[in-house]
Amino acid sequence: MGKVAIITGANQGLGFGLVEQLNAIYKAGDFIYLAVRRVAKGQEAIDSIIDKKAHFEAVFMDVSKEESVQAVMEYMAAKHGTVDLVISNAAQRMDKETPYRLQVAEFIQTNNMGAYHVLKHFQPLLTKKGRLIVVASGFGTLTHLTTKLHPLFATTERSMIDINRVMHEYVEEVKAGTDALKGWPKWINIPSKIGQVALVRIAAQKKKDAQAILAVCPGLVNTAASRPFFENMKHAQSPFQAAKSIIDLIDRSPDEINGKLMKFGEEISWQ
Repeated sequence: MGKVAIITGANQGLGFGLVEQLNAIYKAGDFIYLAVRRVAKGQEAIDSIIDKKAHFEAVFMDVSKEESVQAVMEYMAAKHGTVDLVISNAAQRMDKETPYRLQVAEFIQTNNMGAYHVLKHFQPLLTKKGRLIVVASGFGTLTHLTTKLHPLFATTERSMIDINRVMHEYVEEVKAGTDALKGWPKWINIPSKIGQVALVRIAAQKKKDAQAILAVCPGLVNTAASRPFFENMKHAQSPFQAAKSIIDLIDRSPDEINGKLMKFGEEISWQ
C-alpha cells in the first residue's frame, strides 16, 4: 500500500515547498493531498509540478472551522483508512498596518484552533509510524514569555482544551486592550506560537507505537507572509529550501522528535 500525506495551506509558500519536497521522495502509488481554501488554486499548484511522482489531489479545508477539518479526515479515512504524514501549515497572516485588536480573533482562530482541529481529527488516523507536524516558530517557547504566565502553558498538567481556553481569553484581552497589563508580549505571533507548541507537547503524550507528533520552526523563509516584517531577506531561504529540513525529520526516531520543537534538525528548548 502506498504512502498517504496531507499538507494544509499547500498551494503556496512553505506549504507548496513541502509538497514539492515530498514529491521528490514519494513514488507512483503514493498520495499527496493539498488541503486548501481555494481548490482551483490548489489544482493550479499541482499542475505546476513538472515531474509528478505521486498522485495529487486538492481538497477544500478551512482549518478555522472544525467541521471542515473533520470532513476531510472522514473522506481520507474512507478512502485510505490511515494517513502516514500530516503537516499542519495553514496560517492566517498578520497585517502590519491593522491594529492587533482588530485581527487577533481571526489570527488565533486560524493558527491555534486550526492546529487543534488538525491534531484532534488526524492524530487518530495516523499509521503506527505516522508523523504529524505543526509548523510553528522559534518564538513558540516559554523563554519568550514572562514567568508569571508560564503556568498557563504547563503542558504536563493541562489539556488541549485548557490551552484553547487560554488562547480565547488572550484574544479577549487583546481586544479589550488589557493584554499588556497581564504581561503578554506586544507581538500577537508570540503567544500564538507558544499555544501551538503547547498543543503539540500535550498531543505527543498520547502518541501510539512509533508515531511522532512534533512542531517545527522553518527558519526565515522568503514568503509574502514574512517580507513585511523583515527588512533584510538576503539570507532567507526559498520555500523549497526551508521545506527540506522539515521533510528530513520524517525518518528520525520518535524519541528524537516526539513532543519537541525542531529547527534545522535540532531541538529548541521549551524553557
